Amino acid sequence: MPAYETLKRQITRISDDTAQLIDEAEKITERVDEGFSQWKTTCQIISEQISEEIMRVAVVGAIKSGKSTFVNTLFGGDYLKRGAGVVTSIVTRVRTGSRLRATLYLKNWDEVNQDIDQAAMLLPARNRSGEPHPADIRREKDRQMLHRALADLAADQLISNDTRSAGSVLLASYLNGYDRVLQVVQADNATVVFGNDRFPLHRDFVGDDAMAAYLNDVLLEIDTPGLGEGVEIADCQGSDSPNPLHLAMIQDYLMMAHLTVYVVSSRTGLRQADIRFLSMIRNMGILETVVFVVNCDLSEHESLDDLTEGLRKIEADLGLISPEPQTFAFSALFLLMSQMESNLSPRDRDRLAHWRRESAMVDFALAEHRRFERFIEQKIRRERTSLLLKNHLERLEIVAGGIGRWIDFNRDLLARDADGAKALADRVHRQRGRLDRMKLTVKNTLDGAVNQVKRDLKTAIDRFFDEHVDGVVSGVIRFVRNYQVEMHRYDESLMRAGFAQTLYMVFQEFKQAVDAHMAETVNPQVIRFVKSQEKKLMGYLDEIAGPYGAMIDEALAQYANAMDEENGYKSKKSIPINFVSDLESIRQVAGLSLPPAATTMHYSAQIKTEAVMRFGFYKIINLVKKALRRSADKVHQEQFLALASGVKRMKRETERSVLFHLKDYKENIKFQYMLKLADAAAATLYGQMLERFQHHGADLSRLVDLISGQRLDKANVSASLDRMRDASRSLQEKIVDLKSDLGQLNG
Repeated sequence: MPAYETLKRQITRISDDTAQLIDEAEKITERVDEGFSQWKTTCQIISEQISEEIMRVAVVGAIKSGKSTFVNTLFGGDYLKRGAGVVTSIVTRVRTGSRLRATLYLKNWDEVNQDIDQAAMLLPARNRSGEPHPADIRREKDRQMLHRALADLAADQLISNDTRSAGSVLLASYLNGYDRVLQVVQADNATVVFGNDRFPLHRDFVGDDAMAAYLNDVLLEIDTPGLGEGVEIADCQGSDSPNPLHLAMIQDYLMMAHLTVYVVSSRTGLRQADIRFLSMIRNMGILETVVFVVNCDLSEHESLDDLTEGLRKIEADLGLISPEPQTFAFSALFLLMSQMESNLSPRDRDRLAHWRRESAMVDFALAEHRRFERFIEQKIRRERTSLLLKNHLERLEIVAGGIGRWIDFNRDLLARDADGAKALADRVHRQRGRLDRMKLTVKNTLDGAVNQVKRDLKTAIDRFFDEHVDGVVSGVIRFVRNYQVEMHRYDESLMRAGFAQTLYMVFQEFKQAVDAHMAETVNPQVIRFVKSQEKKLMGYLDEIAGPYGAMIDEALAQYANAMDEENGYKSKKSIPINFVSDLESIRQVAGLSLPPAATTMHYSAQIKTEAVMRFGFYKIINLVKKALRRSADKVHQEQFLALASGVKRMKRETERSVLFHLKDYKENIKFQYMLKLADAAAATLYGQMLERFQHHGADLSRLVDLISGQRLDKANVSASLDRMRDASRSLQEKIVDLKSDLGQLNG
């Protein structure tokens, strides 16, 4: 049985050969036919989509769980940076390629400066500078201002809830990396490529926060088989990363992934961060795509019994989130070292030899890995086969069958004399009116259905984002209003650093909490809602598509009866329209995608920082004036009152900003995604329906005129049609054989 890649090439060849047959048909008619143009477009789209088709596998898990090591084992070498902790600040995509190459996609200067504006919000030195313009890191004075601002912050002010403040980390990273990226970052998005011997250099870029801050995306192409052509593996950030933006990046990829591999360390078991992340995946509505790999740390377990006891505990914990979780347990590091044994250091060779002496654990882990390999191979085969069969081969069968019937029809026409040809053409012309009315009925029905479904979508989206009902928006507002600032924690900061710097620290912690709420609570709800609306849309259109199969059959059968039945012409029953599975290709062709998950965190762009700062300073100045003759304790107490006033204004500004931003976000989802998706889906369905009519609605007047005027070389044209008939039958036989091969591959 041919391999998947071979089958894909064969389908592409059939598509190209079908398009060539259509070209030959146009030469015979000496005119460009609308139906032929539609068929050729279908063939072109199929060829393009097959070449671009990617199956995506997301690899996620907590920091230090062994994700990068696991991905390295899939490609048989140490290609991704390992043991980097929180360094993996972007999603690293990995594919099989013809040569070793790392392509780094950089942010442009506008994106960098927007990040800086967000991170520097309420930064004291920036507000004191009085600069009305947004920050631009390319300006020396702006870099100096940011350096001073960070230097002014005390060490403990750079820590938020026992982790480094995300805003200060980002600012420091951009400043520290500026000189090194100055020559590569541009006004437009640029790329940096490290090929062949320079491939390892990409690790220095990705593994350094100061450089990685400037990255949007990373694609590694590795010249080993991996999981096969057309399969992309994504090494994602840690599920317990302290930065909500990292979580949003993972969510964007999970939305596209066909399979998610969640890696759990046997050393730590399932932690609170894992449970929180998996709960988020469940709330997104994609838990059914997740399988679990327990990465066994062979040095941590004294025996196989000890290891299996830990595995039972992990599986029991997983069962609380995912009913009947599919779990595999093996050591990614053991496998990687075994694959790279000849290149290991003496220390690593000794460690590998020690593990091998633990034969019971090693045998168990190797058996589990073989089980995982069988699973992943079958999963990939089924997913890709489904895409080829449902999205492409069935449509090619319709087109190839249509061109075959066109050939038979015209061979019949040429066999007649001028009067017979004209009589047949007249009968067919009368029937064309019925087909045209059928097409109009289909179009009007679809238009009416789309208008109705678009009204339903608008209503559903407005209701989902309605701030006055108990839902996603009101939940954010409640979170903002109920957020409690523990004022006593800032006692020392107020005394040492002053009001402005303390307010900045409070705001950074507050924004971190709101961003985390957006990533962990709001985004999953939005994603689940959008997926449900997509499903309703496609299901609704599929309900419309089904009954038209019978209507089309009936209309085409009556059309066929207009021909001379003694020639044996019969219209084949139409293949049922399978529409639901085509959502991904519809989005791809239309260039549609859901707004990035991080969009929900852009609310702070609307916060009037000067209002917060001015209000706070006004309060504290007035309080200090009143307190000039009071005790130091009294002054300190009133500083707290000023800080509390600033916090109150900060929360009020944030609430206003969130409402404004989520309203804009709602309109974006509505008009830039869902309604456009409805139009694109309806257009695709209509196009598939029209494919069934194409050869039946052909204008025969040109051929009849040529026959009547004896200006047609019947013998030559008949010979051409005979060759085309043989080619068409051969194509249709190949399609039948390929469907059988794909069925076996899927089995």
